[in-house]
Amino acid sequence: MERGSLKMDNFLAVEYLAVMERSLANLILWIEGHCLAQTVFTMLYLHKPQQVPDELIRTYCWSLLALCEYVRQIMLDGYVVEEEDFQVTSLALPPSSNADAPTAAALLKSVKSCEETSSKQARKHRSSFKEKSLADDDLQSQQWNALAMRFRFLRTLLQFFGSFALRSESFFAEAPQLIDLLEATIEKILAGYKLSEEQFRAAPGFESLVNLHLLPPSFPRHTPATVDGKSFDFFRSLSHQLRIVVSARDRLKTIEGFLFYLRTDGVLLDSALTRSMMQIVIGASLVLKRCSGDAPGKWELISTSDFIADSLRAFSNPPVLMSGFAQYEHHGQMKEYIETFLRSCIASTSVVLRNYGLNKARQRDSLAACLVDLFALQDDAEKFDEYFNAQLAELKLTGLNHTFCFGSWTLTTMLNAMADFLFCGLELQLYANSELHFVYWYLYDVLLHCEVQTISRAESATRENELAWQILHEVNLRGNKKAGGSKKKQNGRTKGSSESVPRPHVLYLARAQTLHHFCGALHYALLALQWQEKIKRPDQSLDCEEFRYYHRLMPFQERNAPAFVDYEQYQQVKSVMARNHVLFVGSSSGENSLDSVSDAYLKSSFNFQQADRHLVLWAKGGEKAILSKLCKRNDVIVRILATGRNCKV
Repeated sequence: MERGSLKMDNFLAVEYLAVMERSLANLILWIEGHCLAQTVFTMLYLHKPQQVPDELIRTYCWSLLALCEYVRQIMLDGYVVEEEDFQVTSLALPPSSNADAPTAAALLKSVKSCEETSSKQARKHRSSFKEKSLADDDLQSQQWNALAMRFRFLRTLLQFFGSFALRSESFFAEAPQLIDLLEATIEKILAGYKLSEEQFRAAPGFESLVNLHLLPPSFPRHTPATVDGKSFDFFRSLSHQLRIVVSARDRLKTIEGFLFYLRTDGVLLDSALTRSMMQIVIGASLVLKRCSGDAPGKWELISTSDFIADSLRAFSNPPVLMSGFAQYEHHGQMKEYIETFLRSCIASTSVVLRNYGLNKARQRDSLAACLVDLFALQDDAEKFDEYFNAQLAELKLTGLNHTFCFGSWTLTTMLNAMADFLFCGLELQLYANSELHFVYWYLYDVLLHCEVQTISRAESATRENELAWQILHEVNLRGNKKAGGSKKKQNGRTKGSSESVPRPHVLYLARAQTLHHFCGALHYALLALQWQEKIKRPDQSLDCEEFRYYHRLMPFQERNAPAFVDYEQYQQVKSVMARNHVLFVGSSSGENSLDSVSDAYLKSSFNFQQADRHLVLWAKGGEKAILSKLCKRNDVIVRILATGRNCKV
């Protein structure tokens, strides 16, 4: 600036566009984990924006600084990022520390003014083009219009992240409209004028090595800015993820419902920024507020233990948590034990929820660590169920059964965490091809099979307890146990049905069955390919499959329910199937025998078809189409392989 070698005014429209495009590309690199000094602050105008005379560049610099501060604050508040996810250096001074920085409201007004200025210039050149028909006027009109769209995009982005970072009361009411505007603006930008790579590289005001003196000697010297026209593709993907984050608050009614949302729609949150935002939504809404059942738009304060109790009622409806059970809870130590169990659930479930904000590698490590707490919680739940069942018998509450109420809820949470541990390993490609057969087998035959049974059992127990409670309530009201029970028996079936009290088991069960059949299909297919020696295996003299088996399944070895299946038992199952003579372990007839490799492929085909059939019950939109296509394509492949043709795999 002092030498006058940096352009400060008289910018062309294409130069404005180049500055914005390159700085936004640097912003994306920073969000993806690169150093702030080597990305955003390679733009020289950002170091002293108050000295830039050009209004559009100065306003843009202040906006970019404010946006960086909002992102930084969200990342720190979410508290789920590590150094490899996100880096902040002392160079990133927040705009509030600069006395010349405008306020948020003034900044939005300035960006709006820049948008109007750009639109005015676009209209001016458009009018000139209609009068003189000069090609340059048409080009200038397109460039200024593209600049106006980018300022509108920047204003919407600032309004969204500023409102979220400052925890605005009206954020969730305004967010859907802001996301709609953001997506519409991005589509117009992508359909409008595009910079060439030469124009992008020639953007004034950038020096990649300007902050070299701030970096440690071992740090990478240079982070190249890659654009390839994909900056706004990133923001389009980001807008879809922001919609998922905003919609999450409406799902915060039960722990299972929200975990289901995180495992389905939430898997699309591949950015550290949106994962941090999701954790903030959980912290602000799950612990402090929930949606009232009577008025969905109204939010009220609620304690965490009450939220856990609501989740238990929705999943297994334990008799001790029913609305009319308050008159009995002072019997013995029932109330104290209920509160003890709910408190013990808070720590474990909060850790599980936080896991889904971490990156996949950290998530896998954290899941392995939290399984110890979940195992202990499962043991406590079984003991509490046994105690409460004895108390119900002592109170002579005939028909009520507490045998599997707390235990089914904790067991489902634990099984999901165990399955997600293996799924994370598959997604990170940690397993060799020769190991996949026992990984998918453990998912298919142990974890997901047990989860399907647990959810089905919880649904059945819930209906039986509701019916029994209604009969007991009617008996107490009429004072005639025999007559009341006989009459209520018919009416109770209607009131206790799923139409009256909708339960979430259908979705949970359908997803568990889909994954169960899908993993089974892959297990049979991989086993058949291994028998045909189409999967390359390690040198047997240097390999120990038993060690691999125990190493991959190490976190599960301390658990008795479901019982850990050791390598000897799995080896027995595998050798039985390979010999094609003996039945599966636990079979009592010849229906489950594998007579040939072709039968293995046919069993794989059957499981792919079943997975596709259950898929329609819970998946939706693009996810449903992708998974259905995957099942159908693999079904065709394994059926071709079952014919015995020499096909290339």
